[in-house]
Amino acid sequence: MLKKFFFLFVFAFLSFFYSCSNSGTEDLSENSSSLKAAAEKKISGTDWTFELEKDRLTQDISTVNSIEKKIKLTPQVLLNSNYAAKLNPVYPYLEGFGSLDTSNFNSEIKKMSAEFASGLCKNQFSTAFFDASDIYELALFSLELKNRWKETFGLPYPGSEEEASEQSQLSSEQNSEKQNPAEQKGGEGTEKSEEKTVILFDEYLLGEPFEMNSLCEVPVRLVLKDTGFADIMLFFAKNTEGKWKIDQLQILKMQGKSETGENVDKSGR
Repeated sequence: MLKKFFFLFVFAFLSFFYSCSNSGTEDLSENSSSLKAAAEKKISGTDWTFELEKDRLTQDISTVNSIEKKIKLTPQVLLNSNYAAKLNPVYPYLEGFGSLDTSNFNSEIKKMSAEFASGLCKNQFSTAFFDASDIYELALFSLELKNRWKETFGLPYPGSEEEASEQSQLSSEQNSEKQNPAEQKGGEGTEKSEEKTVILFDEYLLGEPFEMNSLCEVPVRLVLKDTGFADIMLFFAKNTEGKWKIDQLQILKMQGKSETGENVDKSGR
């Protein structure tokens, strides 16, 4: 009786163990199967993007159809080939200013922009580019430029009384160091002050214009070497006589360098 009970116990134990083991296997199998099915469903339902340049890495770029294969390709060879003649030109681009592409510039507006910018560099605020009713725009521009000059560039406005005073003081100090008292006394009143040409900016750059109907916007960068620059916008419009005139101009940005060499941005309005 005891022996029969023992075998019954062993049989029940083994059955229970097999049932648990099989159950775990089936659960694992089901989980694996469901994850796989979900992954396959996700893959099949995804709209994959095709290669933009499928043969890019396998393409032979060592030759050009318009150049003899025996000739070694160099930048100079390409620039002088028919292949380069068909390529669109690439124009320089200044960050924060824009493209320097002036290929589509209206010839009349381009000439006026260049002459006006060249005059500004020499401290000449010509009213010839304005109608009589818009000359006040030039006066406001000149005043704003003067007011922001020292704050931006850390220098007195060229040609101002402040600059003249500083130059005079510097010149006196230099003369004192070079001459002795006797020479200074004998030379009093013998020197004549020479008028100097006032230079506001060293050069200018014309940016890509935007023209629409009877209006045109021209960005201009006025550069003061080793000091900073001023970006302005010229607004051209046709007057009642059909002639292009500047009817507005605006300082977009003035940027200089601090004593530490870091750029100091004095933004526009």
